[in-house]
Amino acid sequence: MRKRMPNVAFFITTARSGTQWTASTLSRIYPDEVVVEHEPLGYRYAPRRNLRDIERLRELLSDDVIRQHFDRIHETIEHRTYVEVGFPAFALAPLLREEFGDRLRLAQLTRNPVQVAASTVTHDWFKEGERQEIKDLILLAPGEPGAALPHYADRWPGMSGFERGLYYWYQVHGFGLEQEALSPPGTFARFRFEDLMGDPEVQRSLAAFLGLPERDGWEEATKTRVDVHQRRTPQRFDVEAIARHPEIGALAHRLGYDPGGIDGKALDRRYRISRYRLMARELRRKYLSR
Repeated sequence: MRKRMPNVAFFITTARSGTQWTASTLSRIYPDEVVVEHEPLGYRYAPRRNLRDIERLRELLSDDVIRQHFDRIHETIEHRTYVEVGFPAFALAPLLREEFGDRLRLAQLTRNPVQVAASTVTHDWFKEGERQEIKDLILLAPGEPGAALPHYADRWPGMSGFERGLYYWYQVHGFGLEQEALSPPGTFARFRFEDLMGDPEVQRSLAAFLGLPERDGWEEATKTRVDVHQRRTPQRFDVEAIARHPEIGALAHRLGYDPGGIDGKALDRRYRISRYRLMARELRRKYLSR
């Protein structure tokens, strides 16, 4: 049987969508078949500056770090499949097609928008004075070049951080749908993280899409949580907010989610912490760091 030619795969996904677990699991099950990297260049791809702008994307190649990174990928796929998992790369697809041609595979990894939005809030993405690099390089606002839903510009100042997290989710996965339509047959696939964590058929489908053989190890991997950045917030989540954003709700349903079906109490248990407990935790951390 002829061995498959190694490919290069990039993920179109948001933050807080299981990318750490996905990268770790692929590395653990296929150490001899694939080189997997999780956000190897940090936020250097800067999607806020180049989403839907091929000329700005091409300018990335004048960055020696990115050029050398792509050159290493070319060297890698002479012998092994290369997979890059992480949210900063979501806008790269047009450039990647030019760079890697028919060896490129694009995997869209989705997660329920309510959970993604809640998790970004715990990481202070939309908090004044916090996470400035995320704001400068990742997050688009309506009305900016390349941003979808430009009519949101008027309502943007009054939107909560949670609602802005929903908007971010829409930016990424709306773009993912566009790239699916532009991708040659067999070079694009979509996976729900929720299914990847529990459905053997979906796990096999991801492996096959990446050109990897069927192997054991997935079931064991689902028992392990990989999230070195898990955080909580005292803020409340308005889970009903998505009803005020019909475009976002429609995309969620199209991707197989019922955002209105999220259990608010379960969401609180997962992502919230009382202000008292948060203050106590911070004081304990400061004391132990002395």
